[in-house]
Amino acid sequence: MGRTSDREIRYSDGEAAERDLLAAVRSTADVSLESEELMGKVKDIASHYYLGIGRSTILRCLDLPAESRVLELGAGCGAITRYLGETFASVDAVDASPIRVEIARERCRDLDNVSVLCRDLRNERFDSNYDIVVIIGVLEYAPVFIYPGEAPRDACSRFLQLARSALNENGNLVLAIENRIGLDYWAGAPENHTGKPYDGVHDYPNAGSPVTFTRTELQELLADAGFTHSAFNYCFPDYHYASTILSSTGAEREYYLHNWVGFSLDSPRTTKRHTFNRPLAAKTLGESGLLREFANSFLVVAGRHPVPDAKWVARKYSMKRQRLFRIVTTLFAHPEPFVRKTPLHASPGESRDTEFDRVRLRTEDAGWKPGNLLSFEIEQAALRKDFPDYLSSLIDRYRGELESHYGTGERDAESYPLLSTRSLDAVFANIIQDEDGRWHFVDEEWQTRTEIPIDFMLYRCIRFCLFGHGVSDAQARKMIRSLYPSYNRSRHKKNRALADAFQREIFLDTIDPRVFKGNLLGRIVRNDVVRPCLEKVWRRTPRRFRTMIRRRLL
Repeated sequence: MGRTSDREIRYSDGEAAERDLLAAVRSTADVSLESEELMGKVKDIASHYYLGIGRSTILRCLDLPAESRVLELGAGCGAITRYLGETFASVDAVDASPIRVEIARERCRDLDNVSVLCRDLRNERFDSNYDIVVIIGVLEYAPVFIYPGEAPRDACSRFLQLARSALNENGNLVLAIENRIGLDYWAGAPENHTGKPYDGVHDYPNAGSPVTFTRTELQELLADAGFTHSAFNYCFPDYHYASTILSSTGAEREYYLHNWVGFSLDSPRTTKRHTFNRPLAAKTLGESGLLREFANSFLVVAGRHPVPDAKWVARKYSMKRQRLFRIVTTLFAHPEPFVRKTPLHASPGESRDTEFDRVRLRTEDAGWKPGNLLSFEIEQAALRKDFPDYLSSLIDRYRGELESHYGTGERDAESYPLLSTRSLDAVFANIIQDEDGRWHFVDEEWQTRTEIPIDFMLYRCIRFCLFGHGVSDAQARKMIRSLYPSYNRSRHKKNRALADAFQREIFLDTIDPRVFKGNLLGRIVRNDVVRPCLEKVWRRTPRRFRTMIRRRLL
C-alpha cells in the first residue's frame, strides 16, 4: 500500500456514539462474529448496525474461496471485517477514521490474519495482488468524502478503478449498495443517506449528497471502471441485515420469488404511513418479472472474467434465533426445484437436527410447491370492508385443514383435538395456496416433544399472522371460542404463556433498538442497570401493547 495524506475525513456517526462503541467492544470478552455478549451491548440504532447479529448474510450467500487474500475498502467499525477475518486466509481492511479503525482493530483483536489500517483513500495506491476487494456501503459516499471535487458518477467510477487496481488478474470485486429505486423508497421511506423521501427517485436534486444507482446504472458504471463481467444478487429488506437474497437464476414468476421477500420494521425516520402495501406490491412486481429490478439493495460480484451463475435461486437467513437454531433456507432449481435447510453452526459429524427443551429443529430437504403464500390473500382481504367476515371463514377453514393434515384422532383432558408434533409452524405464513385454491403446508421446521392442542395452534396462528392486521388478543379469544364454546380465559392465558415459552426458546430475547429514538427514553434504555429490567418487562408485555408502543414511539 502507498502513503496517504493526513487530511481529515469527516464521515462519522458522532464522536460520543463511536466512543461508546469502542468502550462496548473493549469491555466484551467475546468479539466473534455472532457474539450474543456483544449484541447485549446494543443500545440504539447506530450500535445495532455495528454490533447486531446478521450483518454477514450478504457475504455468506456467496461461494468465495476461503484461501483468498481480501482487501476491504471502508471497514467502518469492523462488523464486516470480523466476518472476513473468520472466513478468509488474509484480510487487509482500510478506513480513514482513526476512531473507527480503533474499533475495528478491537473487534478483530484475536485474529492474526487481519490487519486494519488507517488510510486516506483519496491518495492510496495498492499492489495488484488481492483475490477479492470488498466494498460494503461505501461507494455511494465517494462523491462526498473521497473525491468531493468531482462529479458524482466520475467520483464513483474513480473509486471503482482504485478497487480494480488492487485485484489480481482473476480477482473479483464484491460490492453492496442500495438501489436508487428500491421498493421501500417508492413506498415513502426516507433515502437512507440523505433522510429525504424520494430523494433517490428524484435523482438527487441537491448537490453534495451521497448517490446510489439503479441496476442498469450500476452495471454500466462497473463496466466503465473495467469490470467487464458482473453478477447481481438482490437483497431484502436491504443489504445491512439481509434476510432474503435472490440470485439472478430463475424466473421470478415461475418460482414465486415474492413469497421469499420480507420487509424491515419501520425505523424512527420512516414515514408513519406507506403509500401502498409493500408485500402486495412485491407480489405484483414478481408476477411481472420486475421484483429484482426494484429490490432495496444490490449485492454484486464483478471482475475481468465471467462470473459463474449462482447454483441457487433464493436464500433466506434466520438470524434472530438462538445460535443453534440459525439456519439458511435455500431454493434450488435443479434437478427439480427443492428446498434445503442448512444449520449455520453445526459441527462436523453432528446431526443436522437440533433439539432443545421444548422443540426440535428439523432440517431435512423438502419439495417445492408452486403457488402464492396465503399471506398475500390476507393482505388483500385486509383492504376490503368485509375483512371481519373473511377472517371468520378463514379461521373456520384453517381449523378444518389442521385436523385434516395433522389430526391424530386423540383429544386432551379438556376434549380439544390433538395435532401432530410436526404442526407447530403450520401458520398462515407457511401455507401455499395453489391455483385451484388448495392449501399446502410448507416449511415444517419445528417438532415438539408432545402433541399440540388445536386451540393452541389457532391462537399461535392468529397472534403471529393477524395481530399485525389489527386483530386484538381479545378478538383472538372470541374467534377461537366461536369454534370451541368451552374455550375460556384460563385456557387462553395458558395458550399465551405457552406461545411465549416457545418464542423464548427459539428466538433471541432483545428489544429491537429501532423502537427507540435518540431522546430521554433512548438514554434510559441505554442504561446498563435499567436495560435488563426493561427487557423482562418487554418480554411479558402482550403483543398488541408492544405494537401500540412502537407506533407511538415511531
